[in-house]
Amino acid sequence: MIPTLDIKYAYSVGLGILISLTGMSLWQKLTPNSSRDITENSEVPKVVIPPLPATFVRPQLNDGENIGSLRVGNRTDRSIRIVLFSRITSQNVWQAIEPLNWDFAPNEGGKEGLLLSLPNYKIAIGKGDVIFAFATDGSRTYWGPNIVGETDAPFWDSKNKEWSMVLQP
Repeated sequence: MIPTLDIKYAYSVGLGILISLTGMSLWQKLTPNSSRDITENSEVPKVVIPPLPATFVRPQLNDGENIGSLRVGNRTDRSIRIVLFSRITSQNVWQAIEPLNWDFAPNEGGKEGLLLSLPNYKIAIGKGDVIFAFATDGSRTYWGPNIVGETDAPFWDSKNKEWSMVLQP
């Protein structure tokens, strides 16, 4: 047996839904937007990130010159993995056979960047090495591939003798 719907009950439910929707519509129109905005927690300090220059001067590079360490900063709100394919031998006669990788938390090293290293070795990169970065949150966000000395990132800091790369949203 199929249950029947009492018309009085259906009328009451329909009228209640109509009144609720009308009330919500009026509330949204009459209430200022500022009272509906989510306020930030004033206890959490804001991170002030200076802008990067619009363009970088690409240095004239020769093979074997401009070999230096790698500094990376994450100015995004995502967790990032940096992958380095390096052909350069470091000061400790270590040679990369497999790609190296480092994980960065959101905004980690965002202002000045962090110098990448391994527990027992210094990292040295030079022209032709490849750096790739991607978000680890499944968003399919990525930066690269960046080819040292051929793309805008990383850029050569001649003062500190290092390569720098800052990831931005």
